Parts: sequence; structure tokens; C-alpha cells
Amino acid sequence: MKQIRIIAPADSWKPEKEEFYQIAVSRLQVAGYQVTFAPHVKSVAYLGTASSSERAKDFNEAFSDTSVDIIIALHGGFSSNDILPHVDWDIVKNNPKPLVGYSDITVLCNAIFAKTGVKTYLGPNLSTLGLADLWEYTFDSLFEAINHNRPYLLKPSKSYIDDKQAYKTEPWLTVQDGTGEGILLGGNIQTLFLLQGTEFQSSFDEHFILAIEDDSLSKEYTLHGFARNIESMLQLPNVRQNIRGILIGRFEKSSKVTNESLTKLLVSKDLLGIPIIANLDFGHTTPMATLPVGGMVKINANSEIISVNFM
Repeated sequence: MKQIRIIAPADSWKPEKEEFYQIAVSRLQVAGYQVTFAPHVKSVAYLGTASSSERAKDFNEAFSDTSVDIIIALHGGFSSNDILPHVDWDIVKNNPKPLVGYSDITVLCNAIFAKTGVKTYLGPNLSTLGLADLWEYTFDSLFEAINHNRPYLLKPSKSYIDDKQAYKTEPWLTVQDGTGEGILLGGNIQTLFLLQGTEFQSSFDEHFILAIEDDSLSKEYTLHGFARNIESMLQLPNVRQNIRGILIGRFEKSSKVTNESLTKLLVSKDLLGIPIIANLDFGHTTPMATLPVGGMVKINANSEIISVNFM
């Protein structure tokens, strides 16, 4: 039986979410997995987290423990970058295994690939797997991604939940036609921004596909923040030379980001010749697809077909 270790590199255990944790654990057990929790998931030192040394210890032990097959974050938050200076990168490199999470876990996924070349996964946190609605798509996409041994296509959901309201999934939006292939990098763009100027940021020295999403904490100013963050990324060394496509996760309704405003923004960046696809099932709505950071992806977007193929 494979073991899943739950760690809390961002926020610690939240009593009000305990029901979601229990439901998620039950679903994973039914699927044939043993679920264990790191020692410090309930510890709180400040701002809702354990100390950085405690969280780093749980992280390092999860990778070094040979009985652990998969690592999943408890949920997101704000402080995962605290632990980066305390990570034993040799342990991670010598014990590669899937780390899964999204939002604040973006810093870990991208730092791991930058420092070690180990593939990680932008996907559900444990609390996400315990949600009541549309969890099957999230669950199926997670295990298709981490267990796949052949190419697979990303598929759109039929409906989604945003702020407890259900909506019919809109078609993927082709902002710009084209084809592109490369390793996948990215995640929550505000969190990805935290890696700039550090040793944990990718060098962007090979062809890559950028997958980005943004939460709506800034509400009507979400597009403003997204615009300046993506421009900052495009100004990094090697990015414009090697970017081969952009995938954009669905924005929350409260962000006030429309297809029209998003298209105008992206077209203004003069990213000629690369495909740009928006409204995909990743980000801060559910259900969510799982995307392999460091995995190879080929995308194709034109008037007749849109495909995202993980190889």
C-alpha cells in the first residue's frame, strides 16, 4: 500500500477545516492509500504556522522517509518560502517523489525543480480533496498526473464552483494561436513572484510553457496586479527567449477579470508566435486539474482545436 504524507509548509491545521481533512483522508484510503501526517502540522508559532525549522524538518523527513511515496500539502497560505533556506536539497534530489499542492505551494514546486530537477505537481491540497462538490474531477486528474506512464490530454470540467456557487464551465479561451512545447513552470503568479532574485528561481534557460493563475485577494485590482507581475516575469533573463506558450487558470468571479480585458492585456505584451490559452481548470476555483512542474507539455491552439498534452 502506497503512503501519502501530509505536511503543512504554509498554514497549519485549521480546526474549522477538520471535516474536509477527514473526508479527504477517507477518499484516499478508499482509493488504496495509507495517509500519515507530519509531526508539526498542528503546531503554531506565528501567523498560523509552525516555525520555519519545524516545517522544514517535516519537509525533509517526508522526502527522506523511504516508506513515503507521495507528499501532499495540507493547504495553502502565505509562508512556504520561509523554509527554502532550511531544505536539504540533496535529500530531495536523492529521493525524488511527487509533492502536490497549489497557491502558496507554488514556491516549493518551482524551487524544487530549480534546485534539483525533480518534477512536482500543481494540484489539490488535502483540504481541496475533501470538498463536497465536483471532487471526482480533481481526484481523477491528480492520480492520472502522478501515476501516468504515457501521454495524456488535459480535459475541461463540465462545471465548476466559485465562492460556493456552481457555474457551467466556459470553453477554453484562445487568446493567441500557435503551437509550443517545453517544460512546464509556474503556479500562482503572486507566489511565484517571491522567488525573483533568489537562488530558488528557475534560470529559464530552456524552452518552457508558463502556467499561471491568480487569486482574487485584491478583488477589482486583480488584473492590475496580474499585469505588473507578468510583465516583471517577462523582463527576467531568458524568459522572452525561451517561453513557448502560456496557460492561464480560471479567475474567480470577484476578481472582475473578463475575457476581453485579459485578452487586451496579453496581446499588449507582443508575445508573437506562441499559443496563449485561458480559462483552464486550475487556480482558486474547483474542481482543479493537476499540472506537472518540470514535466514536458505540448500545447496547440487554433480556431478548430485546443489541446494541452502532457508527455
